[in-house]
Amino acid sequence: MTVSRRDILSATLLGAAAMVSTVAQAKQKTPLKPMKVSPKRRVLIQSSSRYHNSGYLDFAGDQYERLFGKEKYEILFIPYAKVAGTYDDYEKQVQDAFKAYGHKIVGIHRFKDPQKAVREAKAIAVGGGNTWALVTRMYEAGIIDLIRERVNAGIPYCGWSAGGNVACPTLRTTNDMPIAEPPSFNTFGFIPFQTNPHFISGGTQGLNNETREDRLEEFLWYNKDEEVIGLPEGTALFVTGEYDCEVIGPKDSEALYWFRQAPKGMKLERIPLGTKFDVRKIVPGGKL
Repeated sequence: MTVSRRDILSATLLGAAAMVSTVAQAKQKTPLKPMKVSPKRRVLIQSSSRYHNSGYLDFAGDQYERLFGKEKYEILFIPYAKVAGTYDDYEKQVQDAFKAYGHKIVGIHRFKDPQKAVREAKAIAVGGGNTWALVTRMYEAGIIDLIRERVNAGIPYCGWSAGGNVACPTLRTTNDMPIAEPPSFNTFGFIPFQTNPHFISGGTQGLNNETREDRLEEFLWYNKDEEVIGLPEGTALFVTGEYDCEVIGPKDSEALYWFRQAPKGMKLERIPLGTKFDVRKIVPGGKL
C-alpha cells in the first residue's frame, strides 16, 4: 500500500487536533459547589510541621492558640497522608505534640465509621505526608465533602504540609510524587487560591536542577486564571469567617511568595508576616 503526501498531512492534522482536544479535556475541572460559610469558621493552613531545628510542631503554639483559643479539644486526626509507617505511630507522634497544648488527638482509623467520626468531630487536624495518598484515601472513606461541610459550619481545622495543601481548591500545587490516583484533584477549597507548602526559593548550588519557581511558572502558564502563594517553612495562613486571612508564623520567618500572572511567565510579590487580607484579592490583577 502506498501512502501519499496528502495522507501524511491529513494524519498529522488529525493528530494535532487530537492533541488539542486532549489538552482541552485535561484543563477542564469540576468547580467545587458553593457552600455556606459560618462567620465562626477558623482554618489554619500550615506550611510545615517543623521550623529550622525545632521539634515536631513545637514552634506552633501561638498558631494553635489563635485557632483554638482557650478551649481544649478532642481533635479528630486524619493520618491518611502517612505512607512509610503506621497510622498508630503517626497518631502517637501528633498526640505527643498536641499534649503540650492541652488537646487530645484521636485518629480517624480508630473508628469503624469514618463518616460518623467526621460528623461528630469537634475539631479536625490533617497531617502531612503524601498529598496524593491523602486525597485518595479521603475519597475512599467518603469524607472530603463531610469535612468541608463541618469546617465551613464552624469547627476548627488545622493542617500542615499535605494537610495544608488540601485546604486549597485542588491538590495541583503539591510537591509530592503522584503515588496514588484519586478520583478527583478537588479538595476542600477553604481558600479560593492555591498554595505551595515548604516553599524554598532557588535550586541547589552547583546543580542545574529544576526549581520550585520553574514548576509554579508552568502551573501559571497553563492555568491563566490562577495565582499561587508559596509558604516558607514555619509560616501559615489563618483564615477566619468567609474572607479574612492573616499571615502568621515565627517572628523571624520569611515573607510569603505571591506568584502572579504576567504577560510572559510570572511575576513575584512578597507578603510579609502580619499582613491581613481578603482572600478574594489573590487573583490576577488583585491588590492587597
